[in-house]
Amino acid sequence: MSLYRRTGVSVESYVEMARGVAVRCEVDRLNEQASLAFGSSESFVLSLDRDALEQLVSVGSRAIAELDVEGESLTVM
Repeated sequence: MSLYRRTGVSVESYVEMARGVAVRCEVDRLNEQASLAFGSSESFVLSLDRDALEQLVSVGSRAIAELDVEGESLTVM
């Protein structure tokens, strides 16, 4: 059961990931979905369809670019 569900986002828990955490992906080509698993025992799994995965990669790439730039913080919504 979700802790919170609103506007298409279901939140199960808060996750903070340190360096060196095991990460793997599993792709379901038939349904155009990917599952990203984090932790040695896959304690956190993020399941996304193609559109959501593209959005996550895009915002992540923008965040990485912003980390490389000095100055004001960028908030991506």
